[in-house]
Amino acid sequence: MQITSMDYPLKQPKTKSRGSENLSARVYNEIKNLILCNEVMPGQKLHHQQLSERLGVSRTPVREALTRLVQEGYVAFLPNRGFTCKEIRMQEAEELYDLHEALEAFAVQKAIENLTVTGLNQLREKMELYGGDVQNQFSRERLMYDQDIHLEIAQLAGNETLKKTLGHVFERIVLKRRTDGLYDAARGVNAHQQHLRLLQSMEQRNVAEAVSIVRAHIRKGKQNVLSDLEQRLAIRELRATATVEKSENQTQRKEEKWPQI
Repeated sequence: MQITSMDYPLKQPKTKSRGSENLSARVYNEIKNLILCNEVMPGQKLHHQQLSERLGVSRTPVREALTRLVQEGYVAFLPNRGFTCKEIRMQEAEELYDLHEALEAFAVQKAIENLTVTGLNQLREKMELYGGDVQNQFSRERLMYDQDIHLEIAQLAGNETLKKTLGHVFERIVLKRRTDGLYDAARGVNAHQQHLRLLQSMEQRNVAEAVSIVRAHIRKGKQNVLSDLEQRLAIRELRATATVEKSENQTQRKEEKWPQI
């Protein structure tokens, strides 16, 4: 008896579906990577056609990827305006940094309990990468160096769930944080000094001091981000006011030129 594909009607659609899912996942990851690498900035519009041409795919997987990014909070969608790369907001920043602090305090404590010479050297190497970047212009690359330091501490803690959760927190902060302008160069230097103090405390197995340093470090980062957001909000409000005033002045000039009869 000859067996044909008709004898197993679910086999072929399943293969096709898996291929479609793989394409959608690839497009999703590539668009997220564009955001991560500053190719797309928070606040910038995301155009279906441009993305589909750039990624070499149809508009369907692009639309699916953008919809998924909306659900995850990385992209915003407004009717008649389309998709926009979402910027982190005040409340979200506060919540993420509070969670970051709690996770990091636990991670440092567990990392010191499990610390080895090899682990300490790996952490030192990651801190040196961050230190080598502090004289450069602030960028996502530095945020990634900082992320690597803190994820390495979670790795040393030996808790994979902790590392994944902390990684998710960092992803939301990095992908939605703007790095253009509004940045004090001294911040990077101060952060690097805090990293080195943390390393020294961990090397000395001083849990209380290490936890205190890492909490202060994260709170300072939170303060910096909230300050940037407040400044950006003030700038947007000034621009909005200027636009309204300009429009009113133009209307007034028109009325003066052509008075109503």
